[in-house]
Amino acid sequence: MAETPDGMEKSEQPTGKKLGDARDRGLVAKSVDFTSAAVLLFGGLIVFAFGKQIADQTMSFMKLLIINAPNVMLTEESIPHYYTQLAGVMSILILPVLSLIAAIAFAAELRQVGFHFATKKFTEGLNFSSIFNPFTGIKKMLFSARSMFELGKSIIKLLIIGAVLYTVLDNRIESIIYISTKPYQEIGAFMVSICVELLWKIGLAYIVIALADYYYQKWKFTQDQKMTKREVKDESKQSEGDQQIKQRIRALGRQRLKKIMLMRTKQADVVITNPTHFAVALAYKPESMSAPIVLAKGSDYLALKMKAIAQENNVPIVENPPLARAIFAACEPDQEIPEKLFKAVAEVLAYIFRLRKAA
Repeated sequence: MAETPDGMEKSEQPTGKKLGDARDRGLVAKSVDFTSAAVLLFGGLIVFAFGKQIADQTMSFMKLLIINAPNVMLTEESIPHYYTQLAGVMSILILPVLSLIAAIAFAAELRQVGFHFATKKFTEGLNFSSIFNPFTGIKKMLFSARSMFELGKSIIKLLIIGAVLYTVLDNRIESIIYISTKPYQEIGAFMVSICVELLWKIGLAYIVIALADYYYQKWKFTQDQKMTKREVKDESKQSEGDQQIKQRIRALGRQRLKKIMLMRTKQADVVITNPTHFAVALAYKPESMSAPIVLAKGSDYLALKMKAIAQENNVPIVENPPLARAIFAACEPDQEIPEKLFKAVAEVLAYIFRLRKAA
């Protein structure tokens, strides 16, 4: 079982926060062999799929060079021109294949680690002691348990691939010995068949190695990220503290919002109530507003406080449950009332303005 430098056992599974922090630092479970196997197998298939086309076009280009050879004058000025032409032709033939192989490698990496930016890799992940003291890094690279494991894995890979190579060549040893006596067309076909057989057999063997390494890397990563009981407790306390802070901030925000709603109630022309569940404070200044706006709204306790503030400041209160519910649901503070409620609100405001005029 893994231990910390002070001897505490890492017996607990890593939490989501621990894994997320590790991912931000660029620490993930990844197998290099998985990517190599994908490139070897699928990249080889792509090369064989486009190989004949590349060979034919290359042959055509070489024939064209040979035919025009008597007319070619090699000088200091012409050599860069011909070199550029040759590089352009080879790029057109090879770059698409290389792009597909690069896409396969990228997809294999993405399949293992997903798409995520390691935001803390170059801030928290740097070890300046190894930068200024290279011998520490060299010692860790050459004599650590991980380097010994990688060395053993490389030896096993060489042995497996060597066994596959020996088996394929041994089965065709007679054909290889007498290959020089055959026509060149048969020699080419024979070499292609050997290469295809080697490719898929070594590719399959490499995939088995890669899968084994992939699951080992995942297991090893989980073991490395395991936590002590104290670390789990400390993280839980920190998380609870963060949650309490967030709840406190939300509570302060709600209190501030309530104060704003009550202050705005004093400026309203009318407060329409449910009468106890909802209250909305409306204002309408014909000279500056195109439609009445909602200054404040509240439900339950806040609605009762808005009524009390309105009574203290001589703001008219109108009990109209359907209209109060409709405005409460349709509008937020500082919004104009919707057109469908114009008529009902206008009747209320007209009544209030008539009372003011009479007073």
